[in-house]
Amino acid sequence: MSTDTNLQGMKMLNQQLYIKVVLVIIALNAFLSIGYYFLGHDKTLEMSPQDYPYKVASDSVLGGNSQVSLNLDGETPVMSCRLVKSSYPWPYCEMTISLSDDVTQGIDLSGYDRVFLDIDYQGVQENTAKVRVNIRNYEPKVFDPKDDNTLKYNGIEYHAGFGQGGKEISYDKFQVLTWWLFDYNVPIEESGVKVDNVSMIQIATDSGSVLGEHTITVNKITFKGDYLSPRAFALVLLSTWISAALAFLFHELFQSRKRVRKMAAHAEHLNKLNKALETKYTEVALIATKDELTGACNRRAIREWLDDLARRVRWGTSSLSVIYVDLDHFKAVNDNFGHNVGDQVLREFAKLVYGQLRESDRLVRWGGEEFVIFCPKAGIEGAVLVAERIRLMIENYQWPEVGVLTCSFGVTEMVSGEGVTEMIARADEALYHAKKNGRNRVEVLEKLI
Repeated sequence: MSTDTNLQGMKMLNQQLYIKVVLVIIALNAFLSIGYYFLGHDKTLEMSPQDYPYKVASDSVLGGNSQVSLNLDGETPVMSCRLVKSSYPWPYCEMTISLSDDVTQGIDLSGYDRVFLDIDYQGVQENTAKVRVNIRNYEPKVFDPKDDNTLKYNGIEYHAGFGQGGKEISYDKFQVLTWWLFDYNVPIEESGVKVDNVSMIQIATDSGSVLGEHTITVNKITFKGDYLSPRAFALVLLSTWISAALAFLFHELFQSRKRVRKMAAHAEHLNKLNKALETKYTEVALIATKDELTGACNRRAIREWLDDLARRVRWGTSSLSVIYVDLDHFKAVNDNFGHNVGDQVLREFAKLVYGQLRESDRLVRWGGEEFVIFCPKAGIEGAVLVAERIRLMIENYQWPEVGVLTCSFGVTEMVSGEGVTEMIARADEALYHAKKNGRNRVEVLEKLI
């Protein structure tokens, strides 16, 4: 009684401790969540003219006639463009923000996951025209110092409009331009959007802009991200629970050792219980009905079933035929290829034979490479057909490592008044004749009445 009372007292103390620890963890998670809400968001990088130089260019560098100029109106970059028809087929104007003097040493923008674009467009197609934004990244496997176009084009075209405010666009909306992938034969592992070494950002008229006047005003370009991503924060919260769980585990292990010492009085009871379980296990093992190697029945499995069939044959209400099977020259298989191969042959043999039997038939491993097939409600003619079918299948089967394998069969049918042992002995005698007459054959031995 005293031991039970002590155990209950310990359980109550442990429960109170668990409640307190859980409350502490909840409070800690709440504190972390509040801190993350106020401090974990809004990491920003603004592309302002005060920090990064802006410049403009047009198709004139490629033989075109388009004209472009840059005006910093109150520190707001404004690109004025006049697209003019020329021999160059794709007239354009573009504004470039240089992030580094060395294109191989750009800025890593992979710590951000989106960009805020506040760009105004005015021109002949104000309601439909789009603006191109390209984030140019240095790829060491593709870049050619003699060709600036080998800087990766992570691009997007969108309708900026005029006076509509900014748009926040996530990185997954950007695409690597198809012409760049094709022209520079970029390998598949380098074909995805990448912004870990950005040396410039370009804002340009779109590929379908009509000739005439176009004005692009960059009010603000800001890259945004989280100091700690939601996924990373979730891992932090998860780690607190895992740490607490580990602490509980070690605490429980320590308490378990104390409880084991106090429960020494129950050791004898546990020993008796273990002995009872061992006895039960032995009984269950004895009841096992399958041959461990082949999965076929063993003799114990069919004893009652076979006795019941024999009674029905004696009463004249059923029939029973038996096929005694032996694998020819199986000893040579073991001697030449090893017992592991021999075991595999026996397993495969049983599997193949099962595929030729009815649900009511029984395949029994009688010993070694000998098997007995019991066919209830089947006459001797039907049993011979089954044996012949199995013989041909085994002979034609391609046995791994062994090659060709054959079987010999002895077939008989139980007659009224005889016992199971006598019937099997007669089938064994028929099998003897099959081996004596050259093997790989079916022999029948009927009882003379």
